[in-house]
Amino acid sequence: MSGTQMIGCSAGSSCDSVMSSRWSNLFGVLPVSLPAAGLYLAFIICSIACAVSDDEELRSMAQSFMQAVAGAVLVASLWFIALQLFAVREFCRYCMATHAVGIIISLAVIYRSFGDGKARLWMLGGAAAGILFAAVHALTAPDSIYDSGFVEEDLPTTEGMDVPVIGNPDASRVVEVLFDYQCSHCRTMHPWLEEIAADGDIAFVLCPSPLSPSCNPYIPRDVEDRFTGSCDLARLALAVWTAEHEKFFEFDHWLFGYGDDAWLPRPVSEAREKAVSLIGEARLSEALSDPWIDSYLALAFELFGRTTSEGHSGIPRLISGQQWLVPEASSAVELRQLLEQIL
Repeated sequence: MSGTQMIGCSAGSSCDSVMSSRWSNLFGVLPVSLPAAGLYLAFIICSIACAVSDDEELRSMAQSFMQAVAGAVLVASLWFIALQLFAVREFCRYCMATHAVGIIISLAVIYRSFGDGKARLWMLGGAAAGILFAAVHALTAPDSIYDSGFVEEDLPTTEGMDVPVIGNPDASRVVEVLFDYQCSHCRTMHPWLEEIAADGDIAFVLCPSPLSPSCNPYIPRDVEDRFTGSCDLARLALAVWTAEHEKFFEFDHWLFGYGDDAWLPRPVSEAREKAVSLIGEARLSEALSDPWIDSYLALAFELFGRTTSEGHSGIPRLISGQQWLVPEASSAVELRQLLEQIL
């Protein structure tokens, strides 16, 4: 509720990806954990009432309500697991632990009460409430954005630098794009940049910003490194750019596996072999030692750090001037509309 970062959900973690997604709130503002806390509190109160109360009527009411809550929790838990699997495509271990506990408790209540016809009606009623919640959640989730902001002080700019750009570098609007070559959301958005840039009025500066703590100073060192190799992939891509600009975009497309239905991040060893095949071993070694690569990554990391809002550190991130946003669009058209509205 306060907007601070959750313990164990530091930048780059799966938990951060889930808790920063557009599915983390109801109506776009109310954390989904709030009604969940209410359900589990109801479970506790009903359990205590059933265990200690001598009032038979109270025990019966508590038992019926607990059966309804069991149906709702079971449906809601399955809904949130499905969202992580199919929509966010990341898994928060704390969320999954909560859902597992909820499913176990619900199944225990259902198993104990299933032979009772009245109990089945209560459980079906709870399940219907869970389905209604999922429908409301799906219909009210923000369509295309889950984080944005404005930085008061001027951000570093790539203007005048010899950097990889999708589109016309002299376009009226130039947007810096922070991304990671192992980020599935970045891979989804990447082709849309070319589609949008084809109109000629927007250009995108590619700023690799690995989410690995081994090179990104804004990722806490104590976070599990889910992006091992991202730093090397970024350096290889920038080395190809340094050696031969024309080959960079071929390498960039290959890293994101355009056309691959079952895409997985490229291993560093394969990426190096690909880079060698494009520019040769000698030129790659020479380019990797170019100090420009480290200075450009430092600029990208500064952009990342200064546009990371408290508790939210998602990518891909689009920056224009002092305005930034992390989109969750579903198409190039939607992304373009978002750029026009926000930037």
